[in-house]
Amino acid sequence: MSEVVLVDGTRTPHGTLLGSLTDVGAVDLGRTAVDGLLDRVAVDPGRVDHAVLGNAIQAGIGQVPGRQVVVESRLPNATPTTTVNEASGSGLRAITLAADRIAAGRASFVVAGGFESMTHAPWILPGYREGKRHGDVTLKDSMLLDALWDVNLDVHMGEITERLVDRFGDEYDLSREAQDAYALESHRRAADAIEAGRFDAELVPVDTGDGTVDRDEGPRPESTMADLAALSPAFRPEGTITPANASKLSDGAGVVLLADGDTAADAGLDPMLRLVDYDFVYREPDEFNEAVGDVVERLLAANDLGVDAVDAWWVNEAFAAQSVYVMERLGIPRERMNPCGGAVAFGHPIGASGGMLATSLAYQLVDEGLDCGLVGMSLGGGGAVMSLWRR
Repeated sequence: MSEVVLVDGTRTPHGTLLGSLTDVGAVDLGRTAVDGLLDRVAVDPGRVDHAVLGNAIQAGIGQVPGRQVVVESRLPNATPTTTVNEASGSGLRAITLAADRIAAGRASFVVAGGFESMTHAPWILPGYREGKRHGDVTLKDSMLLDALWDVNLDVHMGEITERLVDRFGDEYDLSREAQDAYALESHRRAADAIEAGRFDAELVPVDTGDGTVDRDEGPRPESTMADLAALSPAFRPEGTITPANASKLSDGAGVVLLADGDTAADAGLDPMLRLVDYDFVYREPDEFNEAVGDVVERLLAANDLGVDAVDAWWVNEAFAAQSVYVMERLGIPRERMNPCGGAVAFGHPIGASGGMLATSLAYQLVDEGLDCGLVGMSLGGGGAVMSLWRR
């Protein structure tokens, strides 16, 4: 099996819902990330054997959205393309599928990651093709239906996470206060990282009708615990999850160039990371939060590693309750868990997050001289995916 390396990665800034990236559609965000990646790697676009791109909210976006990105980008139109939709894990599953192709010797260079515009998710009229003679017509939000709603259980993912709090709130401190404190720290870390220029090297600017966006939006470090405590629960009248301690709705794209290790060396490239391993699991749909703990335990055990061997954990913050649960269950030090903030502060552009997180991990490990990191997230439907990388 061929060794798989990450040559480089790029991502757009995070844009909040109806924020700075409102004028830019999902495909344009993907194209911007891909072209930004091609601009910085010393690889002729014609040498890219495949593109694997994740996108989760596909209603109204047009036929085969990943293919649209390739055609609009500087990749040759002949580049084979695969579009992946596995909810929040779409971008990371695209990366793992690309890695499998390289490991099997069927490709030498693959662009992989994901893109999403939650701002551009349309409202739809299910079942209306046959028409309606009279009465009210109800629109459905494709952002909710395609990304945030468990169809098997017919509930929002937030309600499922409230059930996690019901099950484990006593064993682990999943109180409203603990969730708010985690969220507040995520905002502070994100704002500090932005101000320190931590993300400058990995970002590719996005041109909009109002100018160029070259900075993440979303973090609100001025918030206080009192501010967060004043918010009403989002999913239950007496619940613990609020808009402040759950991931933001957002827009963005992130991609990486994966390569066969020998091919990269022959081309004189200096890869950033090596993909050591990955895994994904599924539980009952009601247990997608617990699946994150499962996949980490399996991945570390398979590679004979303990929690302390991981220098940086870039694990998507779908909900602060999930992040607190995973930290408590596995004993992850808070200082290593999303060290530059996470989706609670920046947002979670569903299909894009895997590529964006992988890019950020790569730059952190290289910049700080760290050795080992994890990137992963929960998946709607009861699953989780996790990847292990070394510098």
